[in-house]
Amino acid sequence: MSPSTFVGRQRQVDHLLSDAARARTEGARTVLLRGDAGIGKSRLLEEYLEHTPLRNRALGACLELGAGGLAFAPFTALLRQLVREGGPVPAAGSELTRLLPGQGEAPSARSGTDDHDRARLFEAVLTYLEERAAPAGLSLVVEDLHWADASTRDLLVFLLRNLGAAPVHLVVSVRSDDLHRTHPLSRALPELERLPRVTRLDLAPLTREAVAEQVAALSGSVPDPDTLALLLERSGGNPLFVESFLAAPEGGVPEGPRELLMRRVEPLAATTRRVLGLASVAGDRVDHGLLTEVAEASGVGEDDLDEALREAVDARVLGATDTGYVFRHALLAEAVKGDLLPGQRVRAHRRYAAALEGGVPGLSRSESVAQLAHHAYSAHDHPRALGAAWESAGHARDASAHPEHLALLERVVELWELVPDAAERLGTTYGELLLGVCLAAQTAGDPRRAVEHASEALAELDPGSELAARLLVARGLSYKELGRLEALDDLRAAARNHPEPAVVSANTASVLMMRGSDAEAERAARAAIEEARACGDRASEADALVTLGALLDHTGEEEPLEMLRQGIRIARELGDVQVEMRGLNNLGSNLGSRFETRERLACAQEALDRSAELGVARSQGAGLANGLASALVAAGRLEEARARLDAAPAGEDLSGARRQVLVAQMAALEGDWETSRGALEEFTRLLPRETSTRVEYMSHYYARLLGLLFEPGERWTEAARVILEAEQEVRMVSHVRFSASTGSATAMVVWRLRRRAEPGDRELADTLAEPLVSVLEGGDWPVSPLGRLSGETALAFLEEDPERAAEYWDRALPLAERAGGLSLVECLFGAFWNALGTADTGRARDLLRRCEAVLAGFDLYVVRQLVAEMRAALGPDSAAAPPAGLTPREVEVLVEVARGSSNREVGEALFISGKTVSVHLSNAMGKLGVANRTAAVARARELGLV
Repeated sequence: MSPSTFVGRQRQVDHLLSDAARARTEGARTVLLRGDAGIGKSRLLEEYLEHTPLRNRALGACLELGAGGLAFAPFTALLRQLVREGGPVPAAGSELTRLLPGQGEAPSARSGTDDHDRARLFEAVLTYLEERAAPAGLSLVVEDLHWADASTRDLLVFLLRNLGAAPVHLVVSVRSDDLHRTHPLSRALPELERLPRVTRLDLAPLTREAVAEQVAALSGSVPDPDTLALLLERSGGNPLFVESFLAAPEGGVPEGPRELLMRRVEPLAATTRRVLGLASVAGDRVDHGLLTEVAEASGVGEDDLDEALREAVDARVLGATDTGYVFRHALLAEAVKGDLLPGQRVRAHRRYAAALEGGVPGLSRSESVAQLAHHAYSAHDHPRALGAAWESAGHARDASAHPEHLALLERVVELWELVPDAAERLGTTYGELLLGVCLAAQTAGDPRRAVEHASEALAELDPGSELAARLLVARGLSYKELGRLEALDDLRAAARNHPEPAVVSANTASVLMMRGSDAEAERAARAAIEEARACGDRASEADALVTLGALLDHTGEEEPLEMLRQGIRIARELGDVQVEMRGLNNLGSNLGSRFETRERLACAQEALDRSAELGVARSQGAGLANGLASALVAAGRLEEARARLDAAPAGEDLSGARRQVLVAQMAALEGDWETSRGALEEFTRLLPRETSTRVEYMSHYYARLLGLLFEPGERWTEAARVILEAEQEVRMVSHVRFSASTGSATAMVVWRLRRRAEPGDRELADTLAEPLVSVLEGGDWPVSPLGRLSGETALAFLEEDPERAAEYWDRALPLAERAGGLSLVECLFGAFWNALGTADTGRARDLLRRCEAVLAGFDLYVVRQLVAEMRAALGPDSAAAPPAGLTPREVEVLVEVARGSSNREVGEALFISGKTVSVHLSNAMGKLGVANRTAAVARARELGLV
């Protein structure tokens, strides 16, 4: 097909070309090309690809095939084109063969409901495109995103977030007038437009001058003013409509767009119109071999077909491709199909189904069966549609196309009752089918639909059957994802009849842990381990070991560490990435609760390195980057934490929401209240309260509390009400495992309110203290170093007798020295006020000096505020410089040396070089009049510096 006249769009094509040139030097860039149907998007993209400054180029289009569809269709087309034009051929068994049928045997889909197969596939596509782009650049075009299947949309978003420095220019076209309110892209596009290096380009109707230029180019003469005015009025400046007017000007004014477009078709021969009708039933494009079979079944011989296709191409209704034909525009295909009578459409669908069932040369089985499912369903051929949907669902599963897998299985459910022998045809029962649908919904991230399908099946099954037990487990895990208490009921009911008791016990332990029922969870986890070992169920053993190790981290003993490491080893041997990563995260948390900061950071880094080794770093690394950043924040290394987060994609999912909580906490510590509040608002957008679990919102409430606790204006009443709201909504205070982290902050709010003693403060403080005191005295408080520190600090703030409070502070301070960071500042601050309360100003000054030494290496707004408050309480003499002429940095070095750190370790803690540490230490020894570091530490202790 020769390209149509290119008019009125030079500015837009120049924009695309200059953007592509920037991609070659600045890294990947994306343009969302939006415009109504027929406005000239495809023609503009042709011009762009013809002149792109990047060496390699490829184009792929989304297909309109209805439910399920052909997953990843545009990327399959892109990859095929890149391979055909000299790109490396994917090796047999590689992830890319999932999208390239015929390029070798694809890896088998792994069982389970995790997303790691999909992650590997996404990373493989990303890596291939990066390699093909180097060094001279790659232009990619994805057309008709409004028709994209969910998996295509997911892969596209992943690429936009991860292409980074690769010289890739991606242009994506979207038909704006198809984006109704409920369309999946209506919400997604604004989010994409906010991504870095993503821009939007809108195509407006042609101007009067451009329409005149188009008419002159197509007709060979300049239109008179009346004709031009009529064209503008009836076409609206839409170039496709202008062409259609000119194709048959004698036809008068059409009644609407369809009649206008059909003007191109109506003058053609009857056989040509018939062939076009058959082609339109396939969509806007059709394979030549397939059309040949359908035409022959419809009475059109090969010679007549060739003649008809030649006429359609010459009339510029169809264009020829490498393998078949494409309509001049999708609107034209829609108009031709709309002109068919219902019986004609049904017969055409039936003939397509018959041709596809036996296979079509040039079409892979996955492509053939996807189209077969569509045509058989449209032809109301229920038995054939059932079998095709079932087979196509298997292909979608193998391609890690989770949403399409689910949609096709739901099509099978829809057709089941319409096919009397469905069970025999598919070799499964209806209950087993619904179990599969439930599991597919879990994998696709839709636990609500999983619950619905499982509930439908359970209503018809014998409650004592094995299948019912499996469905109860599946529904229970879906309830767990939804944060609903019914999860435990289902798992307990399943335990009576499930053939794999370890599976049930392991999942029950996990649910109980999330609910805060730690004692029950421990019993269930231990039972799961015994059951798993008895029957050789190593997957359940690993799962239960990781759960039990996490449960027991509050003990501070070695047993939970060994459990976690053993669970990680087993999961790694089995290839269970989900359990392995959960184990590494829990291991890091356990190490953190012991104040083993270096080991915790190393564990978080190991998880990131392991994800890279498994090929899922860029697709799932965001959550792991959050874990490393969280460890860095706990260590007081906020700049490093921020750098880690900035280097990872933000994500539009759970990991993205968790990142926002970290951003909010860091911003609050730095006194950036606007950023903190904005991050929390983004969290609630990503994880709406009504659809999220209780556990996720605990961290959200804590971040809010942190801001209010330190924000100027004594917002302690508001902070107290946030805590009470969190207790009512998510049990943030009385949930022992989480209150160990928030207890001291809650107690500080109580202390603040009691000290201020304005009307109502005392009552509010007592109300706030009640659940915290209850959990502190409940006997389940963690005895790990972190648990003891949090408990002693909370009790110290809550205690109103200064002498008794001093005992708590004396026990808390050595633990805080080990923890460092904000925990140490918090303890020094509380102990300072306790010292003032007992009139021990000497101790108060000593505590202030120690806090100032911490501030020298932990210069945050929150620390400065607390130090300023302490200075103000002591008066003008409180801010005296350290004794003996020491600088604050020299004091910091002495403090670290007193902890037994080497020069290298001191440098790592203070972010300076080992050589600089040596200089500071030498200067300090000279000022203190000592000859070695041991004597320097002893003298510093005498001065109250360490």
